[in-house]
Formats: sequence, structure tokens, C-alpha cells
Amino acid sequence: MATKKEKITEDDTKCSVCLLIFRNPRILPCKHTFCHDCLCGVVKQHEGKSAFPCPMCRASTNTDIRITIETSERLVTQFPVDREMQSHLERRQTCLACKTESKNETATVYCMGCHEHMCTVCGETHKKYKQMRNHQLRPSEKAPSSKVRDSLQELSRCPNHENEHLEYICQDHDQTCCSKCAFTSHRKCDKVMLLSDVIKDNKTYEASIKEKTDMMDKALKRVSALCLELEGEPFRVTFSENKIEEQLSEIELLIDKAVHSLKGKVKKAFMKEKIDIIRSSEATLSTATAKKADIQNKKEELDGVLSHGDDLQKYMY
Repeated sequence: MATKKEKITEDDTKCSVCLLIFRNPRILPCKHTFCHDCLCGVVKQHEGKSAFPCPMCRASTNTDIRITIETSERLVTQFPVDREMQSHLERRQTCLACKTESKNETATVYCMGCHEHMCTVCGETHKKYKQMRNHQLRPSEKAPSSKVRDSLQELSRCPNHENEHLEYICQDHDQTCCSKCAFTSHRKCDKVMLLSDVIKDNKTYEASIKEKTDMMDKALKRVSALCLELEGEPFRVTFSENKIEEQLSEIELLIDKAVHSLKGKVKKAFMKEKIDIIRSSEATLSTATAKKADIQNKKEELDGVLSHGDDLQKYMY
């Protein structure tokens, strides 16, 4: 897709690499959009280099590190998700499997394993395959947002092999890992178990998640109250200033010229104090607002895991 248009057309929803409907669309600096997986494939073709060209305009995009098969996934995740396109596709909720056969079927379910909308027929067929039998299907309208999906995928991804998912836990090292790590780095360890078995037998993470939720709720409540109080501080200071002005005016009517000079000194001192208080309040408000936003983001992330994550993702959180 080229630069943004006022209205997204049917052609705009197709990736120029795979020619299919976008899946996890990401934007390059040149403003062209491609599927996440397609972009990974493009990047891998330039292994050993520190830049790669846009498949459409050939504009060069520099990378922070040298491109390798292992780093390609991480490099692609640094490019922002095309939220406008993602939102448009989510509203359409068309079965992507049928779309590849030039069929336009309305999606009714969403697969949490494949991160894809599909129609009722494809959903039923999907569950028949052994590899996808354990995939969780939910109504399309209850599909997680792209932000939540990215967060859930990150929780499930092996930190050492970005294209692999966490499957095992080494209890000797208290470390989760993918199958590659299990059969290489942890091949000599005594206690390497499937995460699914550990999660099945240990539900303590649910209490931990509940505790984190309560802590974040309380922290958010405290910071929100602090922000509310700090937002009113400039008004309270200004109100105090007005009161002092009134008092000084009354004094001015009762005293002589010498006291008038004193009035100027008092006002000057107060103005300095007012500026200091407001500056201090604004600085504290800025910090508190940032903290509030951070907690809200964490809360959204946690809510996303609670609402849409599977047992593995909740355990990892």
C-alpha cells in the first residue's frame, strides 16, 4: 500500500509481496505497508547487510544491527503497525482463508493460535487438523486488538530464537525456553519439562495475576487522585492571589503612602512564590501524568493478557 488515502480501497488492503489481504501490516519509513511475515522474508534476503530496500519503491531502510536469520524477526517488529489498515481490516472481518480462493465470506470466528479471522466453515475445518486442534477459537467481535495480539505474541516468544515459541521450562535454571534451547542449551539439565504440563499442575500464577491486578488498580487510583489534586493547584494559588489582592486594596484605603510601598514588596514576593509553586506543581503533574499513563498501559496490557491470553501467556506474565 502506498501513502495514506482518504478512503481505503479493496486494492489497498492487499500486500504487494504476497498479493493477499494484509496480515499484521507494518509500515516502512518510506510509508509503504507490507505483511509482517512478508517483510521478514524480504529482510532475510539481505542477510549480512545493514540495510534493505523497499519491495515497492526500492528506498533503502537502514537497520541498527547487521541482518541475520535470527535477528530478522526482531528488526521487523521495530517497524510500527499500520493501525489504520489494521483497524479497517478488523472492521471488515472477512475470512482470509476464503479470500485466497477469491471468495468473500464474512468472518464469524477468530483463531488465537493463527491470529486470523475465518468463516464458520473454515473454523470447523481448522479444528480438524491435529496441529491446530488445540487452537482457541472465539467470536470475531471478541478478537483482541492488534496491540494486545503483539503483546501476547511477545510473551510467548523465545528470547533466544525469535521465530520459536516457548514450550519448555528448565527447573534447574528456572528458565523458560523453546524446543531448540531445550535440546541444546539445556540438554544436560535434569529437569526440563513441558510448560503445558507445568501449567496444568500449577495454577498459582492465577493468584499472582490477581495480586498484580489489585496492585495496579490501587496504584492507578492513587496516581489519579494525585493528578486531580495537582491539576487544581494553579487555581487554588490564583484564588489565594485574588484574596491577597482584595486585602491589600482594603489596606491601601486605610493607610498612607508608606504602606503603599510595602504593598509592592509583598506582591512581588508573592508573585515569586506563586511562580515557584506553579512550576513545582506542573513538574510534579507532568511526572504523575506520565506515571499514570505508564500504569494505564501496563493495566491495558494486563487486561489484554487476562481477557485474551491463554494459560501459557498468563503464566509467562
